[in-house]
Amino acid sequence: MKKSAVYTAMGAVAAAGLYLLFPAAPKPKKGKKHIVCIGDSITFGAGVQPLQDLQSYPAYLQKLMGSKYQVMNFGLSGRTLLSTGDIPYVRERNYPKTFGISDAYYVIMLGTNDTKPVNWNGEQYEKELEEFIRKYPEGRVTVMKLPYAFPAKGHAVPVFEIREEQITEANRIIERVAEKLDIPVIDLHSFTEDHREWYRDGVHPNAEGNRKIAEYIFDHLKERV
Repeated sequence: MKKSAVYTAMGAVAAAGLYLLFPAAPKPKKGKKHIVCIGDSITFGAGVQPLQDLQSYPAYLQKLMGSKYQVMNFGLSGRTLLSTGDIPYVRERNYPKTFGISDAYYVIMLGTNDTKPVNWNGEQYEKELEEFIRKYPEGRVTVMKLPYAFPAKGHAVPVFEIREEQITEANRIIERVAEKLDIPVIDLHSFTEDHREWYRDGVHPNAEGNRKIAEYIFDHLKERV
């Protein structure tokens, strides 16, 4: 291979990597009702890349919701809810773009990366989760419990230092905050805990898992949006 072709290939790989870390924010379409999915790599569709535009759970949810709706994927890989986390969602350029979308309903699921030992602080997570949700329109938010995290094959714990014990704790916090704010909760943890086959690596759903999750979300949203 010629040196120029090698550099071109390296550039393409680098560009793909940047897209996965810093995807462009979706743009709202006029005349649509909008469902804004806020989350980390699970929402983005890391388990099905490079087909996340077709096989992420927001993509499957779009098919279920139909043409009157635009499901907007604001998932950002590796991000934390905690502002003190290693890669906070609230410091990203796409975060401000989640606001001010006409006729929007918000589905929020952030916390899996917060469960890493380097990030976890349950008291701070509860405080900041409430603050995060309160910034969106009252009566237009559903929060989701974090999916189950399975140990990686041949290992005792999940990949990426995710901790299932802290996921369980985070989900109790999500329940408390949702009850305090009187907002609906979708329990993805109970829904996924018996389905290792829905995962690519124990943390990120595969295409089947994303389709099942989208169907479950749709069943909860169809009477609300």
